[in-house]
Amino acid sequence: MTLLLGFAAVNTGNNLLYLLVSALLGFMAVSGWLGQQNLRRLEVEFHFPREVFATQPTLVGVRLYNRRARLPAFLIRLNLGAENPLFPWVAAGAWGEGSLTLSWPQRGTHQLEDLWLESCYPINFFVRSLRVSINQELLVFPLPQGEKMSAAKGEEGQAFLPSSRKRGDSSDLRSVQDYRGGEPLKSIHWKLSARHDSYKVKLHEGFSARPLMIDLDQLQGSLEQRISQAASLVVEQLRRQQPVGLQLGRERIPPRLGGGQRRRLLSKLAVYHGG
Repeated sequence: MTLLLGFAAVNTGNNLLYLLVSALLGFMAVSGWLGQQNLRRLEVEFHFPREVFATQPTLVGVRLYNRRARLPAFLIRLNLGAENPLFPWVAAGAWGEGSLTLSWPQRGTHQLEDLWLESCYPINFFVRSLRVSINQELLVFPLPQGEKMSAAKGEEGQAFLPSSRKRGDSSDLRSVQDYRGGEPLKSIHWKLSARHDSYKVKLHEGFSARPLMIDLDQLQGSLEQRISQAASLVVEQLRRQQPVGLQLGRERIPPRLGGGQRRRLLSKLAVYHGG
């Protein structure tokens, strides 16, 4: 439209058309400058859950940081393909927060690629975009599936051994002893501790099985199937408070309990490629 009015002004010599074209060109220049400034000095961060499994849709938090001192950011959209979260307004020097669902088809280490920021500000005639680098790395665990209990061997070669009594979290109170610093706070007997000069800890009866070693070479199927089976055993048996270890070729990880052991075993399985 502006170009047509410009040609008409040149051909007719109409001063009013010259003024109108000048105003339109000035408006385009100002809106282009505002749109360019609107995309400057923006940073994007992704916040992933502690555990991300292959092929499983995962809710991911995304934050947009406006590093400008005065100018807010308006109508910023993240171009991620399937989902494009929109940040309507982010104040200067502030964070905008959103979420989206992502999935990764394969286990292993994934480097997050660059993405595009888009905005139709200040008018919805043009959509301007800017490429932003994302320097984040993500470790994707294998999806647990297809448990094969025969491949989970105890320390003496048995698949599963009878449970034995130990300190645990069941409702049966076994005894009360002094706090030593390693017990969880929920085990502290507060009423009894108030009557003494030191903390007292409740000891409950629990159940445990002998440690299990998962040997990947003894599982059935392809490498990916065996890794998925091993991941399933790790998740399930640690959930049952059974110490689990892992044998990956010549590397042996001793059986242990806890969330740290779960993440360590799943991390090893995520990056294992045989050999």
